[in-house]
Amino acid sequence: MLDRSSLIGFLGGFSLVVIAIITQGELIAFASVSSVLIVFGGVIASTMINYSWDDINDSFKTISNMMKARSIDLRTDIELMNLFARRARRGGLISLDRDISFIEDNFLKTALQLAVDGISKANLAAIMDDQIKSNQRRAETSVNVLYSMASYAPAFGMIGTVIGMILMLQNISDPESLGQGLSVALLTTLYGTISANMLFNPLAGKLEYLTEIDINRKHMFRVAVMSIVEGENPLIMDRKMLNFVDPRDRAEYLQYHDEVRITKELEEKLYKTWHEQQNSTWVDLKRTLEIG
Repeated sequence: MLDRSSLIGFLGGFSLVVIAIITQGELIAFASVSSVLIVFGGVIASTMINYSWDDINDSFKTISNMMKARSIDLRTDIELMNLFARRARRGGLISLDRDISFIEDNFLKTALQLAVDGISKANLAAIMDDQIKSNQRRAETSVNVLYSMASYAPAFGMIGTVIGMILMLQNISDPESLGQGLSVALLTTLYGTISANMLFNPLAGKLEYLTEIDINRKHMFRVAVMSIVEGENPLIMDRKMLNFVDPRDRAEYLQYHDEVRITKELEEKLYKTWHEQQNSTWVDLKRTLEIG
């Protein structure tokens, strides 16, 4: 499921095109099976030539997973990592063992499990770095697939236009064939332009944006996990993680914690609810702690 802004954008964009059409004519006049086959068939074929099947398959899995991802608030992540850090400092890393299975982020779950299992700090850091690079490469491939599709679509629109013009010229004496050829010529250009600029390019840009957020989050988790393993003061870890947060959100977070201290009671409330709250916004997490 796409996020709200993407859904509004897609629905709004296509709705405006449809409204513009039906206010001046009939929508059925803009439907052409031949044009769809030329543009989308050509895009799919060219993508399969340019990329391996595994790349294409992985790309669409990545796109699907990214688009279904819930909104991320790094301040919520920081609160939860601080909770883990305080518990690990009191009871050792082994005290986190039963909680790891409830972590939804696979990168963080794997990293903490390796830490609890006693892997060396050097190996743990290397594994996390490799995972981040691997995720980044997969995401970049997915973005490139979409940008390639965006570049192919107008090209196949022009190919359809040429085909339509040839059909027109071959049957220039037949008014009915002339209209059909002109329809294919113009509609393929329309389909190619719309699919490139309202589908493939926006999806590529969205995926690129989501990838940046995801990689930034993983780097923050890496810093947090290494800090926990090294037994650093949670306050130091907190300040390190805040370097990955937007300045405005960081200021709100610091102001809140200047006014509210983490008491034993507040920590217990957080520990009881963190399973359900790990993907909540920070504002919702605060509200839950205040009410709960």
